[in-house]
Formats: sequence, C-alpha cells, structure tokens
Amino acid sequence: MLESLLVGLIVTVATVYAVWALTPAATRNRLALRAATALEQRRPGSWLAARLRLLARAPAGGCANCPSHTATPAERASQPPREGR
Repeated sequence: MLESLLVGLIVTVATVYAVWALTPAATRNRLALRAATALEQRRPGSWLAARLRLLARAPAGGCANCPSHTATPAERASQPPREGR
C-alpha cells in the first residue's frame, strides 16, 4: 500500500514538472504570477508566494546573461553572425 502511494506521488510530481517545463515561458510566468497573487490573498507574507513572484519575473527566453537577451533588436542585427549557425 505504501509503495503504491509513493509511486503515485513520484509519477504525479514528475508529470507536473514535465508539464511546467514544456509550457512556454510567458505562460509559465503568467501562471506563477496568478498563483502568487491568489496565495497572497489567502496567506499574506507566504514564502511560497514570494518564490512564485520570483519565478514570475524570470526571463521569458534564453539565459539572462547572454548578449542576445540584453541587446536591443537593432544591436542584435548589427552583430556579426556566430560560428556554427
């Protein structure tokens, strides 16, 4: 019985993670912000709501430190093409 519950829990967590990881970044950020807002209404000062707000502010694409993320479209157009592309 306990093994079945444990397997069910592992499968559920893996499914939720896979769905979250495969969802587009903009949608993930919007869902995290909605969840944080709803949670803060029920429990002000919740650590989980703070963590969700941090997730909602994550970059919508690519890494935060790469030049293509921080450059404007005009700056990206003027950059020479990178090797291997």
